[in-house]
Amino acid sequence: MNNINILMSVNKKFLEHVEELIFSLLHYSSRPLNIYLMYIKDELKEEDLENIKIFVNNIGNGKIIPILFDAKNLEGMPITDNEGDFFGMEAYSRLFCAYTVPEEVEKILYLDADMICTGDIAELYDLELDEKTWIACEDGGIQEKDLIRLNLPLDYKYINSGMLLIDIKKIRENYAEKDMVKMIRENQEVLVYPDQDFINKMFRKDIKIVDNKYNLIAKGTRYKDLKSKPLIIHYAGSTKPWHDDVSRFEIEYIEPYYEAMRLQGKDKKTKLEQLLENHTKHGYND
Repeated sequence: MNNINILMSVNKKFLEHVEELIFSLLHYSSRPLNIYLMYIKDELKEEDLENIKIFVNNIGNGKIIPILFDAKNLEGMPITDNEGDFFGMEAYSRLFCAYTVPEEVEKILYLDADMICTGDIAELYDLELDEKTWIACEDGGIQEKDLIRLNLPLDYKYINSGMLLIDIKKIRENYAEKDMVKMIRENQEVLVYPDQDFINKMFRKDIKIVDNKYNLIAKGTRYKDLKSKPLIIHYAGSTKPWHDDVSRFEIEYIEPYYEAMRLQGKDKKTKLEQLLENHTKHGYND
């Protein structure tokens, strides 16, 4: 049985909150997961890495493999969008995973930390790339001005980089790391959503777009309008399910996050109770 390779990139701020995503992936997966956790030096301590390893070991069905991402070649690159939202240098790590994960890894599934999984991730991981380098989902929130800024056709389907199934063998064969850095620097003036804009601009003909159920942005679609149950729910934007006020989300989108905590039993009981209380105080009715 082949293991599934997962890539996540976290900093201290997101480390605690990524536990629910990791739990949901492990809980539903039919195959063991290798979770490559990329981080920047000084952002996570050895104690942080050991704690997340213990968390995964207690669940079973996978392991954490820490990967240090050296971002010194990207110093000075944009890390905020035009609204001031902070991405962090970790956002670029998905572009450089081909040069940091072990050589035997040829395909990997990148997931943002602010997601939850509702079923067996093998369904997504086993999709055929059809000779493309990336599999991704369309981002319906992108405006015409963004396409113009990136010199993309107005009928282009701009993708969200929160979920990327990546043929990293193909990236290694076609691009040296220094070439990737050079391309980012040459285009940095137009990169508002840094890595995401870059992938859309430079690789637009090398992306296979799949159903949005594999990266369903919770704030963008009414649940009753969905054609199928989302496998990955993405809490993109400034509001996250661990915040006090989640009134912008429909309960169907938040419930899988609650369920991931419920399934962990006593380990998350107190935290879940506090979260539910805070959400109720802000008018959220389940």
